[in-house]
Amino acid sequence: MSVLEQFIKDYQATTDDDKKADIIRNEFEYLNDNNKWRFLSGLLKSKYTYDLVKVAIYRIIEVADFADPDLVEIKDQILYNLKDEEDELVKQWGFRSLTWNFSVFPDVIDYCVDTVENVEEDLDVRHNAFSVITASKNKERIDALHDRLLKIKDFAGYANTFYKERDKDGR
Repeated sequence: MSVLEQFIKDYQATTDDDKKADIIRNEFEYLNDNNKWRFLSGLLKSKYTYDLVKVAIYRIIEVADFADPDLVEIKDQILYNLKDEEDELVKQWGFRSLTWNFSVFPDVIDYCVDTVENVEEDLDVRHNAFSVITASKNKERIDALHDRLLKIKDFAGYANTFYKERDKDGR
């Protein structure tokens, strides 16, 4: 039995949701096996997965180094999951997971802008989506959104500050 298989078995054998979150946090983060993403993605998809398990997975994704072929697949899965997610804390961490590895992708930026514009969305979720935008290295796409971001009522000040700082730094 591989280490991954043992971790999955341990996870599935546990009935305590907090212990499941601990297993994800403590065992899966440093596991050097790209096959773990299939298992973790399945947990993110499920509406029955405990919210702290999902948060733990998103925290792992946020700092993970992905091989190029995995990057697009995982990005697409995160976007898909965020669209169906109802838990605000999970959504916040879902957006955080997009910040470093995925913020250059135009579809990620567009989804984040749509989220920031959505006044029905939780304000903390919107702020996390805005953070993805400001972390993006896709300068051309971010420049194209200048006017649109400045028109968002609750975020115009943040957007203005972001663009001023960026222009001052020459980014």
